[in-house]
Amino acid sequence: MTVKVGISLPDATHARALQHARSAGTTLSGLVDAALKAELTRRELADHVMMLAEADDVERLRARAQSRNRGLAAWKTGR
Repeated sequence: MTVKVGISLPDATHARALQHARSAGTTLSGLVDAALKAELTRRELADHVMMLAEADDVERLRARAQSRNRGLAAWKTGR
């Protein structure tokens, strides 16, 4: 599936981003995709670190895992 996202950038930022994308051998779309993937990964890792910090509380860990599983299931079914 492909999703189109529109963003508005100042001219100077757009020029820098375009130059960076070209020097990396990609497009602005590829650059945005990579940035979004990196941010999602960072957030998932931060969530995992927090989960590990709570690992000594079995009930809290179980509730967190159930919540995460419900969220993932809802996302997969498109709700």
